[in-house]
Amino acid sequence: MAYKNDKTKNRRRYKSRYRSAHNYKQKRSSSQTKAAVLVSVLTFLVIASLVIVFTFGDSIFTTLDGVLTNMTQTEAPTQAPAPTEKPTEKPTEKPTEAPAIQEDQFMQLLEQCGLELKHIKVNQMVFVDADEENLTCKVYCYEKGDDGVFTQAIGPFDGYIGADGIDKMVSPYESKTPTGLFRIEYTFGTKPDPGTLFEYSQFTTEDRWITDPNSINYNRWVTGTDYQDWETSQWLYEYTLSYPYAIVFEYNRDPVDKAQGCAKFIHVSDTPTKGGIGISENDILTMLYWLNPNSKPYVAISK
Repeated sequence: MAYKNDKTKNRRRYKSRYRSAHNYKQKRSSSQTKAAVLVSVLTFLVIASLVIVFTFGDSIFTTLDGVLTNMTQTEAPTQAPAPTEKPTEKPTEKPTEAPAIQEDQFMQLLEQCGLELKHIKVNQMVFVDADEENLTCKVYCYEKGDDGVFTQAIGPFDGYIGADGIDKMVSPYESKTPTGLFRIEYTFGTKPDPGTLFEYSQFTTEDRWITDPNSINYNRWVTGTDYQDWETSQWLYEYTLSYPYAIVFEYNRDPVDKAQGCAKFIHVSDTPTKGGIGISENDILTMLYWLNPNSKPYVAISK
């Protein structure tokens, strides 16, 4: 068969393949068959599903509910528990330990110095019980034990106070012993270190204690300075009788008040002093062996 052109040829082939009575009926019959099968299958599945649901519905629902509940509990993030209200009742307080019972004499010395037991935070205490009328004193040395009780460790020692008596306010020109509570700073003397645990220095020819209130070094220990602005001082190495050994306590030291006295030590003397505490050389040696810087000792001088 002859064709006018390729387009006509293709058209005729298309028509001959799908427009013929035989092919059209064949295609239509196949499609209908597939549709009928699909409808039958779907109908069967729907009917089977309905039968299963009506027959086993309760069991299926119960099973699914349990599975979903377990999944929710497992996967759900842990929530912080709701805050509970504070109890209205006060918590039981830990019973406080009863304070250690101190010796009567120790408590009496505290009272004479105007102190209370709660003020004492150290393990060694030196009490100076002054007799202003006779210019004498008793020196007591107490140490705190592991049970918190202060007991007399050494002494008491007989001693002397200042020739002008005792007072809280002492001027630079009075031979008075100051009252109060003072920390022990260090020790020194004209003799070598006797073996004390405290810091100790032996005097040299260049050591002075400045007693001039107009000096910037008033009430200080200076050594080998080329600058001198004082008119009065104690040339320490010359005080062989008073300062073979001496204990420096923190009176008018930091800051220095030029209206207050100076050079107040526990030292050696057998007569009323210029304001320090005078005891025998043997007694001061005993104190030096006893004093311990780790115990942070203080001197309390009674009113």
